[in-house]
Amino acid sequence: MKLALLYTLEANIALFKPYLEQHLEMNKLDIKHYVHPELLQRAIEQGLSEQLIKAVQQVIQQIAQAGAELIVCTCSTIGDIAENTPNVSARVIRVDRPMANQAVQAQRVRVFAALQSTLTPTLELIASCAQQQAKTPRVNAELVPQAWSYYLAGDTDNYARTIAQHINQQRLDDDVIVLAQASMAHATQYIQQPNISILNSPELAAHYLREQLQFSQI
Repeated sequence: MKLALLYTLEANIALFKPYLEQHLEMNKLDIKHYVHPELLQRAIEQGLSEQLIKAVQQVIQQIAQAGAELIVCTCSTIGDIAENTPNVSARVIRVDRPMANQAVQAQRVRVFAALQSTLTPTLELIASCAQQQAKTPRVNAELVPQAWSYYLAGDTDNYARTIAQHINQQRLDDDVIVLAQASMAHATQYIQQPNISILNSPELAAHYLREQLQFSQI
């Protein structure tokens, strides 16, 4: 299987590595990593414009033409655009789809994002997954203030701690927590909320890929 991962943040290559190694038989895969930070920067500056859509889908088409059979877009902001790329030979999936499919099984979902541009695409995905599965969870979402500046500065530890501190200050009851961006995954280790489920996209995407690869070998 030729697997490709599209990133908009260089640091996320290292973030995904342990999850891929844990869940996948790496010796049976040909994995390539593609980094295009300009796509996220455009989304932040311009929103999900026609120019951005064209740029994202051109990158997806190029990756497919290079031989990828399955492409994972690891950026939640542009994930829907990537999945809807026309005339592409590879299967394309956004990294947060497995997470959203699991989240809507709950009655209450709390979405946290560190970047404003991620909130709307994530909420739209959750709504779509809920509709497909005939689920009606109560969904709330909010931005974690100040966290993203740490990530931009390369301070991933304080980035994770800031996210966790914000979540630890919330009354969550029996909510399922969705960490909207893949880069937020490390915050899980600092979250001190008992009896809640915390979902992150890298882990659930890797688990989903394992299931897909096992199915394709049957």
